[in-house]
Amino acid sequence: MMLAVMLAAPPAPALAATQVSYPELLREIRSGPLIRAVINPARGDIEIKFRNLSEWEAFYPAGAQPSLQRLLHVRHIHVIFASRHRARAAPARTVHHHLRYIAAAVLGALLLGAAALFYRRRRSAPAVAR
Repeated sequence: MMLAVMLAAPPAPALAATQVSYPELLREIRSGPLIRAVINPARGDIEIKFRNLSEWEAFYPAGAQPSLQRLLHVRHIHVIFASRHRARAAPARTVHHHLRYIAAAVLGALLLGAAALFYRRRRSAPAVAR
């Protein structure tokens, strides 16, 4: 019965990071109960995660990343750097070698013709030579 109730309940939606100002985020980095920080240099933002698993996100000013890193390092907070998504290489275009197929067909026809000619000559050879 309990299993049916658990399976019928929809899963809880994932909570998005709360947008906060940079000074407010700095205050929490200096004294809050953090477990990790994710720095995204491409977007210029930082996301911090608290022990209660809530998340805050803020955009940092240009040139503030080194000071953020030092502050997080001093507090022994695990820092993750978000990597840039690499552009996917265009799929290799399939090249059809029509001339190669034509040459193979002509060569096959010539070999088949030569084999048939050789077979006919052998069959029509006089019995005296044997």
